[in-house]
Amino acid sequence: MITAQDTRVLVSITRAGATGGEWAPMLRELGAQMQADAAQLWHVGQFWDMAGEARGARPAVLTGLRLGRVYTGEELADRALGEPADGDQRALGIRAPDGAAWLLLHRGRGVFRAVDSALLSSLAPHLEQALALAVQVTGLRAEVAQADRLARRLQVGKVRFGAGGEVVARDAVARELLARAGVTLPAIALAGKGLLRLAPTLEMLCLPDMGYLRAIDAPLPEPERIAEGLGLSLPEARLVRAIGQGASIAEAAQALGLTIETARYYSKQIFAKTGLRGQPDLMRRLWAGALVLG
Repeated sequence: MITAQDTRVLVSITRAGATGGEWAPMLRELGAQMQADAAQLWHVGQFWDMAGEARGARPAVLTGLRLGRVYTGEELADRALGEPADGDQRALGIRAPDGAAWLLLHRGRGVFRAVDSALLSSLAPHLEQALALAVQVTGLRAEVAQADRLARRLQVGKVRFGAGGEVVARDAVARELLARAGVTLPAIALAGKGLLRLAPTLEMLCLPDMGYLRAIDAPLPEPERIAEGLGLSLPEARLVRAIGQGASIAEAAQALGLTIETARYYSKQIFAKTGLRGQPDLMRRLWAGALVLG
């Protein structure tokens, strides 16, 4: 049972889960409550102590222990083939969605009290919930980071329209696009107005409930990625990228330091290797396919 004096420990456990697994403050709070010199947590290849995330192998003595049960220092010593340990220890195995976690506390002098073991036992379900929440938060962060990388690659940002017609950037990409283009959008009713050219390099699609910004000058992937994706040599991929960015064969040849004859030869090789029919097909393959996400 959690008592009033244990509330700070419980709050620190909840906060650790909500932050996606910042366990060090919880370990410090729990260590102080139990007068422990060290508190450690292992979970899916990660390790935390009172100072923060650290490096360290999970003690072999914890392998095979039953989850949800508090083990005393004597029991741990017995499992360690009687090897003496300085001070006293308590261990608790905690169920988690992606594998068990292990909590280990150590006192260099003195021994843990019976109330300390009772506290650990009562905290077990709260730790399980916090671990489950931390896994969810970590997964959501990974999804958000992946979406952000994709938006940056495509140079697409989202905005919303306020009640007074003001346009508010909903993500960092939108703010960066507006700043880079030097655009300050007026407070007018833009919702539902379709496609607007905001600057030479920036457009916005205005839907009834939100808008999408897109940089017109968003670059294609690097030549190495194009070569890999289309099965081309690196010189051919460089030519493809230049053409895809709007250059003619002659302009691309000049920019890449090629003769016009060499550029035309590469062009024939590109269409032979990809099976594409002419420059319009090539442009569609570059900009409408998954390659642009690379």
